[in-house]
Amino acid sequence: MVEFALAVNVFMLLVLGTFDLARAYLAQTVVSNAAREASRYGAAHSSDAGWMAAARQAGMNLAIGVDPSALTLNVVTQQIDGLPYIRVSGTYAFHSITPFVGALLGDPITIQVDTSALAG
Repeated sequence: MVEFALAVNVFMLLVLGTFDLARAYLAQTVVSNAAREASRYGAAHSSDAGWMAAARQAGMNLAIGVDPSALTLNVVTQQIDGLPYIRVSGTYAFHSITPFVGALLGDPITIQVDTSALAG
């Protein structure tokens, strides 16, 4: 019984750490896809009025499974070799549920993604 009491703590830490790792991977994938969708929308509609806000909203519409208040999408245009590009930077503050992971890596863990698409 004593052996079980000692081993169950380590086992639960590994199980909950695995859940946190899966949640962090899900959050990174969602933020990446939201940024890609925002850059795609911006590239297709860059000649429309108010396209930046609409592109940001298109990306936020795909942010399912994460806290939308902790997600930030920044949409900008830039010229590279005379060609217009739409660049979207996404930032998300991920909060772990395991105290050990939060103490080890910091809480919140900042997830950052950048993507670009050729406009037009």
